[in-house]
Amino acid sequence: MPAAPDPASHLVSRPAPGVADDASAALAELALRACVASRPAPGHAMLLDALWRSAAVDFALRVSRGGWYRPGRILDRDGDCVADDAIAWLEQAWADADDDAQTFVERHSDSGWAVTRLEGVTHYFVAPNGGGPAEFLQLEVEELRERISYRFVADTSPPESVEAMIAPAVCAGEPEGVPHYSFRRLTDIARYLDRLGSQPGNPAPVLRFLAEWDASSSGRQRRFCDHWVLALSEHPDRYGQPRRAALPVAVHAPRWSGDAAARGTALAQQLHDFGREAGYRAAWYFHMVSGRRVPRDVAPRVAADLQDGMAYLPERDVALVTNWVREPYSL
Repeated sequence: MPAAPDPASHLVSRPAPGVADDASAALAELALRACVASRPAPGHAMLLDALWRSAAVDFALRVSRGGWYRPGRILDRDGDCVADDAIAWLEQAWADADDDAQTFVERHSDSGWAVTRLEGVTHYFVAPNGGGPAEFLQLEVEELRERISYRFVADTSPPESVEAMIAPAVCAGEPEGVPHYSFRRLTDIARYLDRLGSQPGNPAPVLRFLAEWDASSSGRQRRFCDHWVLALSEHPDRYGQPRRAALPVAVHAPRWSGDAAARGTALAQQLHDFGREAGYRAAWYFHMVSGRRVPRDVAPRVAADLQDGMAYLPERDVALVTNWVREPYSL
């Protein structure tokens, strides 16, 4: 069975550079320790309790995003670690075999060693930190499980590439490691967006999105972090300077089933039904802008109804539609 990785070795797995600086370093340290001390379980009660007891911050789970994996380790036949970085080891061994798959297999097929991957789910927890739509803390925690994806045994078929030893389905009958939490990052969203807004160039669309939330009927009804989290990223631009980005991710995304030709009362009912399912009035607009779950031709049809004197939207949302038709955007 794969030896369970030292939880502490995964605590800072691939954080975006500089992002964690947006949150209190002390709070991030407490969150990291809570991840070490807690075992994954449905509802994450142990983790949430540890966060409350250590940091006195009332985090709540908003959304979980799974279906991803990354390279794990190289293990010997007894489950002891040979290399912490599977990709680095495999690439070197592949190069030593002159990039020849058959030579690679012949050299290692009798070892009984295994390649693992870490299959993960990213959990997004939030805690309000003020009254504005961007005033919240966002904690990202990965739940990881190590699985064997390839084993060197006699009569092994040559793999097509290094990546093929990470990507295939888990080997049948192989045991799996114990799931564990890995602290990813803790972000003060308001401070992060302040930095994003100070970047040169055109303003990031997410800033308009949040401003519109605040101005809409939804902003009067609900906190932004009750219905959305932000997928954060950072990459160097062509001059090597860090460039931040943020993309809204819906906690709940209802299915749009509206008639493409609907106008008037029928269209108003479709908007109402979508908002009721999502939990806030202007949901159709924000899902149209972010993710395009709602077709983009809905807004012009609503605008046409408004010009015809129909009044089925709150006044705050009328301005959203009018401004979008004049200057459309999407995320």
